[in-house]
Amino acid sequence: MMTGKRAREEIEREYDYWRLKAEEAKKKIKPSSSFDAAYWEAAAQASDYSHRMHEQKVHLALLDYRETELEEGNACGTKAWWTTPEAHRLVDQLKASNYERVRYRKQADQIQQGAPLRRGFQILFNTSKTGLGLDIGVGKRSRSEQSKFKTSLIDYYDAAITDQKKPNTILYIHDTATGHDFLKSTITAAHLVPHSLGNDMLVALFGGNIEGELDTLNNGLLLHQMVKTAMDDGVIAIVPDIADNPSTEEVAVWENSGLKDYKWKIIDPEAQILDEALEVNREDPANPMTIREIENRKLSFKNNMRPRTRYLYFLFALAQLKLAWRQEYRQNPKAVLEKQLGQWFWATKGRYLKRSFLLALANEIGHDTEFADNVPIEPGDDTDPDDAGILSLAKLLQFPEDEDEN
Repeated sequence: MMTGKRAREEIEREYDYWRLKAEEAKKKIKPSSSFDAAYWEAAAQASDYSHRMHEQKVHLALLDYRETELEEGNACGTKAWWTTPEAHRLVDQLKASNYERVRYRKQADQIQQGAPLRRGFQILFNTSKTGLGLDIGVGKRSRSEQSKFKTSLIDYYDAAITDQKKPNTILYIHDTATGHDFLKSTITAAHLVPHSLGNDMLVALFGGNIEGELDTLNNGLLLHQMVKTAMDDGVIAIVPDIADNPSTEEVAVWENSGLKDYKWKIIDPEAQILDEALEVNREDPANPMTIREIENRKLSFKNNMRPRTRYLYFLFALAQLKLAWRQEYRQNPKAVLEKQLGQWFWATKGRYLKRSFLLALANEIGHDTEFADNVPIEPGDDTDPDDAGILSLAKLLQFPEDEDEN
């Protein structure tokens, strides 16, 4: 087995080779009105090259980790690395590229057998270049737009703590995650559904009537930077503030409440970021809390404004997908994930995401699909699982953009 400098050079050569192959393959793919089998085979080939490139990125990261551990005199195992944010990001990219190549080849096979292009694929691929990663959504927002979004969120949630002598001077901002007040520079204006998704991807996930909602204020929260990082990583999620195994009556009460409350849940208890300490807050500077301590903590709002429920459920569903993908690479993974999509604290019957997307998600992470029986089928949706929504997420995970303003 190669070690040290020779191993690194070999991995770097492999990485560069597959990166160039992927770039060349994508350049040869042109949007087509026919989307024949050859088109999807070419797309699958490009995704295969991307997958091999991501494999080499994982190997390089593991090599870096081993070298650092040896320099610090620690054991040379890699088990702990798989629970780091870096590992999560790389595994997400690896699994996402694999999902793409499998689904594109499946689409090619179906077309060869005479099956039509699914409606979800038509939306995602026929109306834009997003599907093949040639253009990701609407792109990153400018710094001025981000800053304006943060200022608007501060007003929307009445989160500013100002200088009594200078009312226009903001000293602290109320953190929705912890209920504490932090310096403005510590608080991030976090988008729940990323702005970079764009309208075509939103249709694949939510269905119609979503256009123009990305920049609405109920698609944002004011969060401590570290909490926002953990949420984006899929380690924690926001759920209804009801019992973990609620009764039908409890669910109905929450669903029908005009002012809904939410709480935090840890999705991935093994993640290292959970033990990171937050910056000192002004109320209790001597006792900084860790992210792990926000488990079951109720979200704190200073007024009656709330984020939109469907966006919170989107983040919860995405966290479930990430966890399922990551468990495959950890030692002694859980044999079966809890059936969280429709039983547990999100056992609500609200219309949050497309039924066909939820069915595909359940299939991918190994859950049964009974939870979707009570989800209505609306115009434009399908009764069968539709992969287009997960393909949208796969593209997002391969090309992440940190678009939130601190």
